[in-house]
Amino acid sequence: MKSLSSLPKERFTDIIHMQIPFRKVHESPKSFKLKNNAIECFGTFWRSGKSLVTIQGELKGEAEFVCDRCGEIFTAPVDESFTIEAVDRPVKVEESLDMVECSDGIVDFEYICKSEIASIQSEYHLCPNCKDKEDFEMEI
Repeated sequence: MKSLSSLPKERFTDIIHMQIPFRKVHESPKSFKLKNNAIECFGTFWRSGKSLVTIQGELKGEAEFVCDRCGEIFTAPVDESFTIEAVDRPVKVEESLDMVECSDGIVDFEYICKSEIASIQSEYHLCPNCKDKEDFEMEI
């Protein structure tokens, strides 16, 4: 099991820890809500198969990004939805795009939300200053 102490303190100081044993997830949808300093992660989850839990969620708030052009850190709004399937069996590579393997039998919502935020942060982002510049030159 992951502990809160393993999370970066500056990012997840207000998060509510949420892990549910796979076997306790029922077919009727239940809600979840996690929050860090500036982003809420919330939605519903339900058992959608013998070895499958479907999680539909949203991320709302503000996150820090690194500008891919100038390297400056800036804050921008986040408003994204996601659907993830959690499985309690090994996942084949061709199945694994929107799947999370729960090999320990625990659906870890903290990990799922943290991964979705990291995925958004890894996309291509430009700070407001660089968005306004049409010409970009770099001297080497």
